[in-house]
Amino acid sequence: MKRISLFDIVFLSLFLLTILYFIIVRLYSSNSNKSLILTIGDKQYEISLEEDKVVDLREYGKKMKISIKDKKARIIESDCPDKTCIRMGVVGSCGESAVCVPNEVSIHIKCSKSDYDAISK
Repeated sequence: MKRISLFDIVFLSLFLLTILYFIIVRLYSSNSNKSLILTIGDKQYEISLEEDKVVDLREYGKKMKISIKDKKARIIESDCPDKTCIRMGVVGSCGESAVCVPNEVSIHIKCSKSDYDAISK
């Protein structure tokens, strides 16, 4: 049976520290500078996720409400027939979206640093 050498211990320690470093960097960098992009028809609005609030879209001509809580957003009220947008749930990670097709409304989480290199269609 082979004994564990000092080199093996140092190598394994450095490997584990490197993995831990990237996990910590990923956790803290993905939550930085998040904002909610609200798209109504052809217009886009950027809303901060820093404070908890309910955004009423009646002032934009839509009978909908969006709840922002704990830096996450969700559609909580809509007059669309199937209410699929409400069942989409919470969006909070970079790149996540919820869409209400009948009302032409979408919410999208935008981050200053994206988790993706590129997105293609």
